[in-house]
Amino acid sequence: MIRIVYHRAYNKVTLEGHAQSGEHGHDLVCAAVSTLAYTLANAVENMHASNQLKEKQCLLGEGDAVIACRPLTRYVSVVTLVFDVFCSGFEMLAQNYPENISYEIRG
Repeated sequence: MIRIVYHRAYNKVTLEGHAQSGEHGHDLVCAAVSTLAYTLANAVENMHASNQLKEKQCLLGEGDAVIACRPLTRYVSVVTLVFDVFCSGFEMLAQNYPENISYEIRG
């Protein structure tokens, strides 16, 4: 099971585990989660390159990821919106595949 936790107050998403809904390399649930995670990490990298962040953390590995950032004050609402949008995708996947994904919002 993939466990996803969105630490909303800290603009941080942690992911761990595997969906195990198909064979390795052909797991569509895992592919959907990975696509969202990599796209969120790319958005964070772009915001960092645009000088909207004080700091960022994008660690993406197989079965483990942390995506987080600290925005400059004037970009807090933009960063929160970006995280909320991507996390709504994680939430939708968890609702549709509860045997493969757990999703939790903290803070």
